[in-house]
Amino acid sequence: MSYFLYFVATVLAGTINALAGGGGLITFPLLMLVVTPVTADATSALALFFAYPTAVWRTRSQLEDVFGRGWLWLLLIPSVLGGLLGGVLLSRTDNRNFIQLVPWLVLVATVIIVLRPILVRRDETGSIHPDIPVALWPVAITGIFLVGLYGGYFGSGIGILMIGALSFISRGDIQHVVALKNFLTLSCEERRFWCS
Repeated sequence: MSYFLYFVATVLAGTINALAGGGGLITFPLLMLVVTPVTADATSALALFFAYPTAVWRTRSQLEDVFGRGWLWLLLIPSVLGGLLGGVLLSRTDNRNFIQLVPWLVLVATVIIVLRPILVRRDETGSIHPDIPVALWPVAITGIFLVGLYGGYFGSGIGILMIGALSFISRGDIQHVVALKNFLTLSCEERRFWCS
């Protein structure tokens, strides 16, 4: 029976991740009931990882306008580097230090979930061009890096944090923002496995 519960939780969390993010907030606490916190985090990330390539494939048509633009690399590189550094930090963290950080990380993700309706802006044209002045790009890149770092270290709620960060950068249609979120989160989470 418990295996079936974990299976259902993983499918549900993967679906939530593909749509908006936050699925790890289901699997991580469930896994902490049976394994250590760091192991629960890594297991949760592995169980949910395969939902990301599926989500990217499903939303690939929404990404066609994005891949030709140079600014995508300004988002992809910090996301990958953040995920890599977060994974390195996780591999060097013991369970005691990790468990002290988890409530704060969950709190950040929860606040973003609550603020999501305010953070996600819609544009009638559906365009996905950057919507901030060039002078603020370092702030945007730093934000994406910090989300990547969070995702590489903890992971749960990264999709919601990524949507929040992207909503400050672009006023694109929510479908485009979610597609871009799936792509950047996949890149971040992939680097995490090289280090965990």
